[in-house]
Amino acid sequence: MHRNRPPHRALAGGRAVGVFGPDEQLGCLNALTPERVRAAAALIRTGETFGLNAPLDYPSPHPHPRRAAPTQIVIRYPERRDDYLERLWPQASSQWDGLLHFVDPDHACFYNGNTDESRGIEAWAERGIVGRGVLLDVGRHREAQGRPIDWRRRDLVTIDDLIGCATAQDVEIGEGTILIIRFGWETAWLAATAEERLAVTRPQFTTPGLEASPAMAAHLWDWGLAAIAADNYSLEAYPFQNYVLHIDLLPRLGLPIGELWHLDDLAAACAAQNRYEFFFTSAPLNIKGGIGSTANALAIL
Repeated sequence: MHRNRPPHRALAGGRAVGVFGPDEQLGCLNALTPERVRAAAALIRTGETFGLNAPLDYPSPHPHPRRAAPTQIVIRYPERRDDYLERLWPQASSQWDGLLHFVDPDHACFYNGNTDESRGIEAWAERGIVGRGVLLDVGRHREAQGRPIDWRRRDLVTIDDLIGCATAQDVEIGEGTILIIRFGWETAWLAATAEERLAVTRPQFTTPGLEASPAMAAHLWDWGLAAIAADNYSLEAYPFQNYVLHIDLLPRLGLPIGELWHLDDLAAACAAQNRYEFFFTSAPLNIKGGIGSTANALAIL
């Protein structure tokens, strides 16, 4: 049975090697114990279900030109239809970044010392991602403070912003929390004109997000998160600069990252009910050696 993790300051080199076991590839998902899943199920009150998955052609134009929308091919038989997708990038629309997505440059390995690239996101798929979800609506919180997040620039969301939002929402972040952050990027993108979208994607895509710093990585770890996701392109502000939060979160700490999630409908319901915790479930694709996956995520209030 998983015990509560040691504080980040106790991790040698800021790496969670062996914390959850000597040869595992679940990372912080180990915090989703059966006891915590049962407790999360008790959060279901209204039974409202929210899909957190944007369409596969979202966003368009895609900030990463190679990750264009897949092409659906429909095969028509007299008695039935089949279809398949060409050029499907599992990390194009609403997605999970798996633990093979980034290499720890200081140790030339993936999470937990893994150097075997055949051991990927299938470890998550075999058990699924189920537990207590918490939405931090930082976009709404910053707007209420008179500091709206500017979706067109590299606007930094700090640790104080996260703590302030959690306090304002009267919600606790604890061991095993699946933290979902709404920056409001989705709202702004959908409201923008084609010209405005193109302006932020070319020649260099720019997006607000978490401030990338060792202190941020330590704070997210010490909060006890099982996973973290957001509605923006890269969770942290983009373009990356000298310090890349992804490197600390994925290969060093084993913390799953979700990006480009559809959160507006869930956020509206949470605000209306003044309740920001819910039952969460996600079924990553079962791809041996998979680098990432479509989110396939649901929130149930």
